[in-house]
Amino acid sequence: MTKPAVSEANAAPAAVREVRPFLFLAPAALPLRQNPIDPAGAVRLAAAADASLPALVRSLVDHTVARQNRSARARGRAEPIQVSVLNRRRRAARSWLLAVVGAKVDAATCHAVATQWLPLLAGTGPELRIAREGARALVEFVRGAVTACIFDRPADNLLPQAKALHALETTLAVHLAAALQAGRQPAR
Repeated sequence: MTKPAVSEANAAPAAVREVRPFLFLAPAALPLRQNPIDPAGAVRLAAAADASLPALVRSLVDHTVARQNRSARARGRAEPIQVSVLNRRRRAARSWLLAVVGAKVDAATCHAVATQWLPLLAGTGPELRIAREGARALVEFVRGAVTACIFDRPADNLLPQAKALHALETTLAVHLAAALQAGRQPAR
């Protein structure tokens, strides 16, 4: 006697699940209000991510190298990345992550993010228009990595972590908006 492929006891119709798209971070509308980031959330964000900052920098640089290697292989021009480029990326990654963890959204930081750090990490050089898509990918990568640092252990009350997450997402939304806005402006 053979067993049927579908058990008659478990043949109930499966619940239909609604398909929802992944929610990417939307850029913030610039300029922001006076105090867009909760100070308690910014402090919690800094406390949650400070210890993991060296690992975050390494993983961000590794992510940028992997992205560059994939695109180079697709074009047929795979070359090793030079040490000087890696050092510049490490410095840019550290500077940007310090700004993210510190919840810095001032004009000088946004200018550095949009014109120096994200284009360097995206591997596009001074071409800000080309760096726009790479900036989106980098912002999403950092969003996920730092969110993992915030929610690294269970807690009875998740309100402090939610405030830190809001500070993180607000900061990254401002940085993304600055990068996209810089990419739209004509070259000088």
